[in-house]
Amino acid sequence: MSPAAARKRPRPKRGRKDRERQLAWLWPLLLLLLAMLTAFLAVSCGKQSGAVAEAPRSTQRRARLESGSVRETAYITDRLGWLEENRGPAEAGLRYFYRQSGVQPHLYLRGAQPSAGSVDRDSMNGYAAALYGSLFSDEGHLLIFLEEEERSGSLRWGFAWGKQATAVLDAEAQEILRAYWDILLADSAELADGQKAAAIEEALKRSADNIMMVQNTGGWIWFLGILLGGILLLGAWEFRKNWVRLKTEDKNP
Repeated sequence: MSPAAARKRPRPKRGRKDRERQLAWLWPLLLLLLAMLTAFLAVSCGKQSGAVAEAPRSTQRRARLESGSVRETAYITDRLGWLEENRGPAEAGLRYFYRQSGVQPHLYLRGAQPSAGSVDRDSMNGYAAALYGSLFSDEGHLLIFLEEEERSGSLRWGFAWGKQATAVLDAEAQEILRAYWDILLADSAELADGQKAAAIEEALKRSADNIMMVQNTGGWIWFLGILLGGILLLGAWEFRKNWVRLKTEDKNP
């Protein structure tokens, strides 16, 4: 046989089949990697939401407070001083709450105070209510009155709101708001100033989403799971089809 004829000889079919078998096995490997990625994301999401799982869920839809109800003011009064370098996260949470609800929150930080003693939640709410009228000229604000215990560094807080704000901040919404603050700032004595600011931001954002029923906490995980299931079915069908075809060709070369 001449060299030219040898060069024109077709490649053996066995090599093609081997390559197709290798490609067929890529499907299970790729699907396994995708399944591991989905599981990792789901676990990560579960860890993030687990800390606030006990917060009550809103049972009704609320309309955003009408425009013009609030004369927008500054968002923070810091007489404590620890937000000077951590103002961004806290203010981002305050502005987010306002965009979602139409109620403008204001964070008022009083200077460090002596040991808590007999200071309870009702007393803190009373301080906030007494301060409300001196800060705002409308009834659409939410005042968050915050102070730090001098020796331990733990935070204590109270809330006050105007009459118009109660169109959004009804009894259920008030309970939701308190729950997120109680959960996310429960260990405030152990948090650095930046961590406290981040916890305040999360408490405000989660409260706003829950109160206004904005469901954006992990829905994409369900979508990814459904997508993965579809790909698994498609991959299994494709793998079986190719494997049966290759077995048939082996039996009938």
